[in-house]
Amino acid sequence: MKRLGKGLDALINSTPESTDETTGITTIKVDNIAPNRFQPRKEFNLEKLQELANSIEESGIIQPIIVTKKDDSKYELIAGERRLEASKLAGYEEVPVIIRSVSAKEQLQFAIIENVQREDLSAVEEAKAYQQLNKDFDLTHTQIADIVGKDRATVTNLIRLLKLDEEIQKLVLEKKLTPGHARTILQVDEKFRKGFSDKIINNGLSVRKSEQEAKRIKKSGTLSKQKSKSKKIPELIDFEKTLNSVYKTKVKISGDKGSGKISFYYKSENKLEQLIEKLEENNE
Repeated sequence: MKRLGKGLDALINSTPESTDETTGITTIKVDNIAPNRFQPRKEFNLEKLQELANSIEESGIIQPIIVTKKDDSKYELIAGERRLEASKLAGYEEVPVIIRSVSAKEQLQFAIIENVQREDLSAVEEAKAYQQLNKDFDLTHTQIADIVGKDRATVTNLIRLLKLDEEIQKLVLEKKLTPGHARTILQVDEKFRKGFSDKIINNGLSVRKSEQEAKRIKKSGTLSKQKSKSKKIPELIDFEKTLNSVYKTKVKISGDKGSGKISFYYKSENKLEQLIEKLEENNE
């Protein structure tokens, strides 16, 4: 696995030292720690959070939470949100912290790197975090890629997912669609995207099958496959007209010279009897 650009530890070590010169660790009340306003992750796996709470209850908090001091003598979380929430579940009123002075941009970077390192973010959450770095802090896709240790194309493709409707983004968040599926949905016209996403889920299409279907939709301009209409052979058209004239009813021929079927149509019992009589006549 490729190492993340600067890495969380490297960024932490570049910040000013804690007020505690011996360990850099102090203890503060959990009620005095506000959530990280830049936290990209919006949903927690409650089962895994409870597992972490059980571990903390048994073994304590091994890794300190990182916070920054606010003007109102309280603190704001930089990194360690899962540990903080699990500590609350475990009944902790105080937690060990490292206090750092960081800018808003660094605070967002910390949150992104921590989550990406642990693969906790969904593709949509990760995309929104990268977009915020791009728009609010004027970082290029290349600079973002360097921070998180990913290819520039990967960052760009993730941000592109935000062009999808929120309804489809939610399907990615819920892991009903993969990022690969989402990229194929982006290939089709906007009016087909919701229907296409439903089709992928309902039919369990792989990313490869979805790509093939996206190409078909773009080429045909329709979401559903249309049955190809075979051209009727001229000789069969002439024969169809002859049968129409002889039996005084509608006759349809489908197929080709090798195989097919002839269909006679009638609209009343009387017409059916006349048709049967005519067929028996010609069969004698």
